[in-house]
This record gives sequence, structure tokens and C-alpha cells, in this order.
Amino acid sequence: MEMQDRIIYDPEEMIRRIESELDKLKMFQFDSKYRALLGDPFISKLSRWEQNIRNRKEDPFTVVVCGEFKRGKSSLINALLGEEVVTTNVTTETVTLNKISYGAHSNEAILSGGRRMRLSDEEMERDRLEELISQAGEPVRQLEIKRPIELLRYVTIIDTPGLGDSMKDFTDMVEQALCQADAVVYLFSVNYPLSQAEQMFLKTVILPQKYTDLFLIGNYADVLSNEKEYERMKQMLEERIHGLLPAQEPWMVSALDERCRQTGEERPNVRMEELLGRNFDGFRSQITRLVQDKKDVILPDRMQRMLRGMLVDLADDLAALENGLIMSSQDVQAAIERVSEQKIQQMKQQSETESRIDGMIQVMQSETYEWIEELLNRMQEDVSTLSDVEAKDLTKYYSFYCIDMMQEAITRCTDYHTVILYDALDEISSELTYSLSKNAQNTAYGFRFALDNKTWTMGDNVSFVVSKIDSLGLFSLVADGIAGAMRQKEMSDKTPDIIKSIQVQYTNLHISVQQAIENTYRTMAENVIKQLAEYYGDKILAAQQQVEQSAMVARQDEAKKEETREAIGKIRSILAQMEM
Repeated sequence: MEMQDRIIYDPEEMIRRIESELDKLKMFQFDSKYRALLGDPFISKLSRWEQNIRNRKEDPFTVVVCGEFKRGKSSLINALLGEEVVTTNVTTETVTLNKISYGAHSNEAILSGGRRMRLSDEEMERDRLEELISQAGEPVRQLEIKRPIELLRYVTIIDTPGLGDSMKDFTDMVEQALCQADAVVYLFSVNYPLSQAEQMFLKTVILPQKYTDLFLIGNYADVLSNEKEYERMKQMLEERIHGLLPAQEPWMVSALDERCRQTGEERPNVRMEELLGRNFDGFRSQITRLVQDKKDVILPDRMQRMLRGMLVDLADDLAALENGLIMSSQDVQAAIERVSEQKIQQMKQQSETESRIDGMIQVMQSETYEWIEELLNRMQEDVSTLSDVEAKDLTKYYSFYCIDMMQEAITRCTDYHTVILYDALDEISSELTYSLSKNAQNTAYGFRFALDNKTWTMGDNVSFVVSKIDSLGLFSLVADGIAGAMRQKEMSDKTPDIIKSIQVQYTNLHISVQQAIENTYRTMAENVIKQLAEYYGDKILAAQQQVEQSAMVARQDEAKKEETREAIGKIRSILAQMEM
């Protein structure tokens, strides 16, 4: 047996030790001497960390469910809990963060100033909720839902708003929720399996948090035709996440199928019933087992993770304070001048980077133009082969086919270019790719392709007249039959005209696709430039703050410096004890 396997930990003793060290940090917050020695910014940061770690002590095991908009997060939670707890019919205007925990049946909307608004179950539905939010006169950022469900005795579930929706950005809310997570369920749709944007969010936002438990859940698996298609999809998903999460196995489930199974309603895919039921049972069992296994050790695990974050956050501040102990007034002045020079250099570097990235995006846009134009030309050439397709099918489906094809093609191009762009920015700093990923938004493309409705026939006239005459009895059935025969005969002659109409529409489609590409890449460039400005601005601000901290200590007399040195030594000793 390896030595690490022999060592066990007492969770309660670990918590007591951490709290003991946190108590020692409190003296720095309430003693005015230390605030004067170390400065308000450092003491305030220390206080926030100490309070945040203590606040999380009382929280139960917390699972955060996140993913892009309309991936079925609320439906999955309802299926997991076995009842309709969270409203699923939502718009971006009504989406909030839903905190679901154990207790007597209740629903409350959290307002500002410590106020809460009680809600009935009926008022949790979309239309009623929109009306109540409007009457409240302020945004509702969170709903607190309590249910006496056995699983919730040991776990709190946080249902987050959708990411990547172009109408509204909930990223900050989701990020705050992730900071509270002990485990994460990341939901995607098997219709759009782990897009490049989703993979980037996992890589830059989820993985750096180092959650010990992460579930990748593919919802809507009931759309898969059979088990053979299911296996193909599973293999593709495993290939996509291999480099990102080599040990991770994605689950493919159907929240709709599970709720139908629970309520006894007709299930959406008869051929997949057994597999879908087995998969959801496996997912639920794994969540339940995780909660049971972690209920005794979650507090030390959580506190240790937060302590690591505190140590990283305080490192530069402590180094700046220690530098001040050995700096003379001349050193301080030189440091201030260096920061001014760095500011100029940073602004120059920012300008050069913006120019380089803008050039890259221009090249990417040109590539996409070429690829999409080639695709459009091929599609247009293929129109001549549609003469054997019935006119009604052409009119009904061809516009959707074109628009869906363009949507998918442009998305694939931007996904490909996003990887290249992120690699270039990652060479500057992973902070940039993190910021870009969490602020990424899906683009709603607008295309012009609409066939004129030239399919109204004499048969339709017959049906229309019959529909306006009551009490025709048997004659109405005969008339419907005549109308159908007339419609079929007349429509058979319209295919050549519709093909000509399709050819004409391609001119508008070319123009609107070019505009969509231009808008997409312009938005991409604007987003990158914004993140670059924030990144370089933050670097300059951090350098200025560190110099100010060093200068504050450097201006102290020798007696004060000695007190400061002792205070820093005590803090470092406490932090070292926390790391053990």
C-alpha cells in the first residue's frame, strides 16, 4: 500500500484548523495599527476572502447546472427531482438564477434591500412571472425554490441562465454561481454536440476551477433514431473531448423521455426507451452517490479550494509590501517612473496587438467569403437537378434548407477561426481567452431567401369555398376529394416556375450571406478589441496599485517598517498553516 493511501483525514479537525487560522486573520481586520501599516486595499481584500470562506461553511453540497440557452437545463432538473419544480417555458427577459433547496414547499423572488416576493406555483409560469416582474419595477435576479424532496436534503441545485444568447448576457451571474459550485453539470444538446464555443467555455472557465466532479450531459437524445446512431454520436463526442477531458465520459439522456416515464405519458422515441431510461437512471445514481460520498468531506474540500484562490490573489500584494521594506525614496521614484514607462509601452503593445488581430480577422473573413461563395455556387448549380421534386415540397422546404445550410456553414467557419484566434491570444495571456470565452455570444444570422407563394390553385379555390358553406354534409367530403385532385394536377405543372424563382432568389441570398459574414466578423473583432483594452488596462492598474503599496511602506520610518515586517511575517505564517 502506498503511503498516500495509508493517510486519512478527519474532516471536522481540518475545518477546526482552518477556522482557527481564519480567526488569526481577523485581528488584522479590526486592529487599526495593521490597517495603517498594510493599507486599506490589502486589509479589505483579506477581509473579503476571510468572510467568503466562512460564509460558505454553512452551505450544503452545491451542484450548479449550466450551459448555453435552450439546452434543457430546467427540464433536466425537473426530471432529476421527479416533479415540475422549475419553469421551462422561459424567455431571455424572464430568465433568472434558480436556487433549489430542501424545505417546506415555497417560491420566493429575491428583490433588493432584503425584500422577497412570495409566488404561487401558477405565478412561476412564464406569462405570470413576466407580469409580476414588471409590477415589481426592478429586475429579479434570483428565485429561491424549496421542496420537500429527499435528494434536496443533502444538495442544493442552482439552475443558471443560458449562456451565449445574443439578446442578453448572463455570464457574470453564471460565473458567480460557478464560484459556489462543489460539482458542475454542463448541459449541451445532441443536436449541436459540444460546439467550439462550448468547448472553449469548458476549457477557459470550467476547467481552471478544478472541480473534482464535472458531468457532461447531452440532452435531447430522444431525437437519435436508434442505438446505432446513438453509438456514432457517443464516439464523436468522446473524440471531441479527448484532448480536453481525457478521462471524462459524456452522458446522453432525454429529460423529456424521463418526465414522460415518470408521469406515464407516451414517450417520444419507442425504439430508444430502454436505453434512455437506463442512461437517466445511471446519471441520477451517480449524482446521488456523489452527494452521499461528499457530504462529510465537502466543507474541507471547498474551503481548501477557496484558500488556494486566496493565496494566489494575495501573493502580488504581499510581494509589493515586502518590496517597500527595502526601497529607498529614490527607489520609489524610479518605480513610479517605470510604471509610467510601462504604461506607454503597454499602450503601444495594445495598439500593435489590436492591429495584428484585426488583420487576422480580416483574413478569416475573406476565407469565409470564399468558402461560402463556393458552397452557394454549388447549391445554385444543383437547382437544375430539382425538376423531379414536387412543387409543393420545393415551396415548403427549399427556403428552410438554404437558410439552415448557410447557418451551419458560417458557424463551422467561425468555429474554425475561433480556435486559431484563441491560440493567438493565449500566447499573450490565458486571461484573454478566459474573458473572450465567458463573453462569447451566439450570432443570429439574417438571410433573405423567400419563395413567392405561387402554389394557390383552382383546387384551393374549391376547398376555400366549401369551407365557407355550412351543412354540406357528404358533399363537402366529395368536394375535398375534387379539390385535392385538382390541386395535385395543377401543382405538377408549377415545378419549372418554382425552380426559376429559386434561381432568382440566389442573388438576394448571396448579398445577405455576405452581410451576415461581415457583421459576424466585425462583432468578433469588436469583442476582441474590447477584451484587449480591458486586459492591458487591468495590467497597468495592477502595476500602479503595487507601486503605491510599495511606496506606502517605503515612506514609513524604520520602527514602522519593522512592525510591518512582523505583520507580513505573521500573515505568511498563517497562510502557510492553511496550506498544510
